[in-house]
Amino acid sequence: MALPELEVKCWSCWGEGVVSLENHGELMPCPQCEGLGWIPTEDGNRLLLFLQRHLVVHVEEEEEGNGPILVEE
Repeated sequence: MALPELEVKCWSCWGEGVVSLENHGELMPCPQCEGLGWIPTEDGNRLLLFLQRHLVVHVEEEEEGNGPILVEE
């Protein structure tokens, strides 16, 4: 599989991962791609689910809201 089969550039931020607020002065993470700049395709999502299932990697939210933490079991 090649990368174009697994992900596409976000149409909202054009791959930058950030969008400007209404006043165009401040930037915030893109809500469509969650700041990654890329959106997984159907095949990409299947691969992610496969890896999460077989590598036993889970994303847990931190209690203080500082962002996700990857936990290997």
